[in-house]
Amino acid sequence: MGAQYSSLNDLKSNEYLSRFVSEESISSNDPFWNQFLSFRLQSPFTTSHSKLIDESCSIYFQQFELNNPKTNNFGTLIEVFIRLATTLRDECDDNIITWQTYSALFILRSITKYFIEIDSERNLHPYFLPQDNSIERISLMIIFVDTLFRTTIIIPVKSYTYALHLEVLNTLLSLLSIQMCAKEAVLISAIYSIFMHRLDPILISEFTRTLLEHFIKQIECPAFLRADSTNASMGDSGSLFKIGQSVASSLWSVVTLGLSSSPASTATEGTTISTEYTSDLQNRHLANQSIHLLLILSNHFTSDVHRNPYRLALLHFTDTQDSPTNLPDSEPLPWFSVDYRCLYDVLCQTVHTDQSTLLLYMLLHRNQHFKAYVISRNNIDQMVLPVLRVIYTATEHNSHHIYMSLIILLILSEDDYFNKSIHDIKLKKLNWYTERSVNEISLGGLLIAVVLRTIQFNMARMRDKYLHTNCLAALANMSSQFQNLHTYVTQRIISLFNLLARKHSKILELIQQQSKQEHTASATKLTNNIQTLASNDENLNEYIQDLAIIEDVMRMVLEIINSCLTHSLRFNINLIYGLLYNRDIFDNYRAHPNFQDILQNIDTIIVFFADKIDQSEQRSAEWVKEVLETNAKQFPSDRLKKFPDLKFKYVEEEQPEDFFVPYVWTLVYKSCNLHWSSESVLIFKQQSLNS
Repeated sequence: MGAQYSSLNDLKSNEYLSRFVSEESISSNDPFWNQFLSFRLQSPFTTSHSKLIDESCSIYFQQFELNNPKTNNFGTLIEVFIRLATTLRDECDDNIITWQTYSALFILRSITKYFIEIDSERNLHPYFLPQDNSIERISLMIIFVDTLFRTTIIIPVKSYTYALHLEVLNTLLSLLSIQMCAKEAVLISAIYSIFMHRLDPILISEFTRTLLEHFIKQIECPAFLRADSTNASMGDSGSLFKIGQSVASSLWSVVTLGLSSSPASTATEGTTISTEYTSDLQNRHLANQSIHLLLILSNHFTSDVHRNPYRLALLHFTDTQDSPTNLPDSEPLPWFSVDYRCLYDVLCQTVHTDQSTLLLYMLLHRNQHFKAYVISRNNIDQMVLPVLRVIYTATEHNSHHIYMSLIILLILSEDDYFNKSIHDIKLKKLNWYTERSVNEISLGGLLIAVVLRTIQFNMARMRDKYLHTNCLAALANMSSQFQNLHTYVTQRIISLFNLLARKHSKILELIQQQSKQEHTASATKLTNNIQTLASNDENLNEYIQDLAIIEDVMRMVLEIINSCLTHSLRFNINLIYGLLYNRDIFDNYRAHPNFQDILQNIDTIIVFFADKIDQSEQRSAEWVKEVLETNAKQFPSDRLKKFPDLKFKYVEEEQPEDFFVPYVWTLVYKSCNLHWSSESVLIFKQQSLNS
């Protein structure tokens, strides 16, 4: 048994591995393969374990790189794997073929990832591109990827096939990581060409469906495979750490020795993964890798010139419980169906993660059938609340995650039914909302409060116009449907304008001071004041830009208030009360050309209700609100100037890959439990240079 080994130095004595990487060319029918592949091992479930294996095998990888051009043992092993996988699809059972197939794939994946890391695609060149008489080789690689797809689709996920399924996805991730490690544009990658253009469209559609099903089912890793299993030991026959009798001295008995006894590490090389994320998906590796693959494949070739079959399939699938008739017949792919209810439920459970947020964004933005389904749910709070929590706890998440969460709200707010229904859902006390205890607040009210808080929270970074634009656009879309807003929410709306007004006044003062300094410096006409003048000009320009942004935001806040009052005056008594109580905050802006027209409407409402209140000597808050409620039904709406309805629609950037491809690979790098050396990962360096 392998328990006799105590260190990784014993790798040198492994005869099978030494022969495989040597100068000897091994035939696909050689009995060697039966011996070499008859072992059981645990695929690394953490980045640190993956790194340990990579480092331990580096000397063998180097020797294999040197000898393989002569032996083609890599290509031969691919042939062996294809043969085993084909047999397994016909005779799927808990037998030695399952493990041999898995073992062959584990070795192929390890070598492939090494080749890609050290020099991108060059070392795989003979096996992916036609050279000389190597047409058979590129055909072999197409068959290889085809076999991986069919293995995923056809073989059922059982306890004894789980490891194989996971290794298939790990291998596909390793192949696709050329995009992360490439020195050149992946548009010319032979690997991506195979994935995008050389496979059967029906196979692609089924593979996309299978990945989505894996994500939906969230199948947990069998107990005997888990990295955190406390019962796993070298002598336990139920553990995958037990080595097959035929290769008692194999490499793998050494590599996996003792790994199960220590807590699983979830980060390496400075990367960190949130505790919440790892606790949720710690033992759901298949679902984790499936969503990573979906995101990688669907965010490549997104332009019209290069059609992406995975993206088309993902963004047009339908509900198994429904048969829509308005499918785009012009699209070449066959459509598949999944259970929308199950997908919706798992997205609600996982949308606090970057991966699920990104998938939800794609589906809401592009899959109109699923978007309609989501908006029709009477438990929409199950999806919106975790999205709001991500936004509320912004300091605990990366900026991309916050942006995507806000865009999800913006997309949802484009629908009037959503804007109305969220005010009908009453919420109980929320433990995570700690600023103030708000009882009996509606989902709509909470959404408004969180978005307003986000704007205020980012006031210090006012130049981030993109964030404020999305926040205000979502509020504007919802404003005509604001109903029965909580007192706390109306206070936040008014306090936001008050905060902006104070900041507006402060910047005006700074501009005046800067102008005086510039005038003084110019009057002296001294040479040593040239640098001072340039600095003053720069500061003045920044202040003017800030002032313009603040005035835009102030204008939008006033338009949101006006839209609410114009369309839903009688249902927003608390807002009317707040405006009356804080009417003086508008004093300095009634004659301002940017606000004059919109403030006329607000002043008309304030004056009307102030007159009604002044007719009585009572001033209690309860009495005032009763007067407001009574007279709101009688308010002559024809006194108000009509403004265009506030309607904004999210539009994706012209080159979405520039944002999404590095973002997706960041998630894969941090969360897929495979290890890539930081030196080999070039995509993040290129993004830094372009940003």
